[in-house]
Amino acid sequence: MVSADKHGAATSRHRAVAVIQAEHRALGTVVAALQRLLSDVCQGLVEPDCRLLAAMLYYIETFPERQHHPKEDQHLFKALRARTREGSAVLDELQGEHIRSAQMMAYLAQTLVRYQGGAPDGLHSFAAAVDAYAALLGDHMRKEETVVLPLADAHLKESDWDAIAAAFAENRDPLFGEDAGQEMRRLRRRIANLVPRKLQALLRPEGE
Repeated sequence: MVSADKHGAATSRHRAVAVIQAEHRALGTVVAALQRLLSDVCQGLVEPDCRLLAAMLYYIETFPERQHHPKEDQHLFKALRARTREGSAVLDELQGEHIRSAQMMAYLAQTLVRYQGGAPDGLHSFAAAVDAYAALLGDHMRKEETVVLPLADAHLKESDWDAIAAAFAENRDPLFGEDAGQEMRRLRRRIANLVPRKLQALLRPEGE
């Protein structure tokens, strides 16, 4: 029989991990949609939509970069470092990638402006920058889910999971959250139309 304390810890862990994985999925989906859109533009299949491109970058920069990554640094990674030295090297690597990711976002914004300004190589430079960001992101999230979360399962205590769950529960995803506004819901539908069908069902709340 599971004790109340253990059940509480499991619940906190479940909530924390569910939010982390959902935010990973949301970020990965937006980046995949961005890559798909740029690929279609590069092939001449669709007309460029700079407003949509800018909206995608805005989402990535304002939610995952400003909320998700700092919460990982300040709560998940910090708690794990306090409990064990195991995984210190990968945590150092991941925190370095958080810094690099923010720098790459700044570069993405610059290359989008160059593209919008009519630079001859603007589109392909922007697409290449997006692909580089996507590669970093994919490897980064894989390490978090296959290395960090199992380490956290092994070493974190109930109080750690309670604090982590509470911190991530404060996040409000403006695009995929339940309280997304009308403009963001329209953007979400446009993004859903750019990704594989298996992801569309995950991104559309019931009733949409």
